[in-house]
Amino acid sequence: MPPKVQQVVNVVKDEDHFMQLINSENKKLVLLDVHPEWCGPCEMMQPTYKSLQTNIDDFEKRVDIFTLSYNKIVHYKHDKFNKEPSAKPRFLFFYEGKIVDEVNGADIPAIYEKVQKYLPMVY
Repeated sequence: MPPKVQQVVNVVKDEDHFMQLINSENKKLVLLDVHPEWCGPCEMMQPTYKSLQTNIDDFEKRVDIFTLSYNKIVHYKHDKFNKEPSAKPRFLFFYEGKIVDEVNGADIPAIYEKVQKYLPMVY
């Protein structure tokens, strides 16, 4: 029987869950697909997420990928986070509680570049 493969992308349930993910104690890189409720997460990125999971050593210990609907976050405020929602995909990169970068649009090479740039060492 083949080993069970962990789900690559998870959904942020609510604001408390979001705050746990971006806590400065979290030593993983968090890649967040932020989208309006009416648009949904970027389905086109699924093969990219799978590729990252397959090609990064100890992926589960180093990277978390989540989707988040804007309407679930009420209290968190940040210039890069609180932009006008649009149908264009938006990806935020969090590390140790801070937004370290962003990619606007389904720019797959840019996503790979940012993940490699901020990928933490395995502890």
